[in-house]
Amino acid sequence: MRCSSPAACCARASVSEYSRLGVGQKLNRMMFSPKRGMFAYATSYGKLALMGEIETERLRLMPLSQTHVPELHELSIDPEVRRYLFVDQIIPRSQVEDMVAQSEDCFARFGIGFYALFTRLDGSEQFAGFAGLRVFENDEDMEMLVGISPRVWGRGIGGEAATAVLRQGFDVCGLDRIIAATDTPNQRSVRMLQKLGMSFRERRQWHGLDTMFYELTATEFGQ
Repeated sequence: MRCSSPAACCARASVSEYSRLGVGQKLNRMMFSPKRGMFAYATSYGKLALMGEIETERLRLMPLSQTHVPELHELSIDPEVRRYLFVDQIIPRSQVEDMVAQSEDCFARFGIGFYALFTRLDGSEQFAGFAGLRVFENDEDMEMLVGISPRVWGRGIGGEAATAVLRQGFDVCGLDRIIAATDTPNQRSVRMLQKLGMSFRERRQWHGLDTMFYELTATEFGQ
């Protein structure tokens, strides 16, 4: 998957199906939960979710914070990762800091954002990448973005992280649809999106690159 603007997490407040309902009224209703002193948010479906960690069989997903910047920047400049995810650009650390800051703001306002991924594969917990949701640049769609360290490629970590993010988006946040974009030559990403059950939406030039778009609805995810 590709990120044309790493810092553009959720600066805009329009979300796919929520745009007709009034995203400001539906998502930007903040409530404080005394449990662990964390903020919570109410979705348009009336669900309540604490903005904490997500646990899967092999992963711990933590909302990105500035403490994750060193690992995230190292990941972003890895040649194998930046080739597709960051349009093969070596982005400065300051841009990663901006990405994290906007993700933190996104969690605080809407309960969505990017998570740092930590694996439990080899007897110790290690940083393995990031995954999460952001408002797509058309201000209409919610996009999933996943970046995985090459050292854990081929072990299903990307799919496991993506499934957790999709479940958070659909079951907790009440989203109706989530999209994902990937460079057409990035067949590893294409296969992962297909395994997740995402449907092909279109293939077109995006930011000058041959790009494939996939989507998944809440109904399809629940099947």
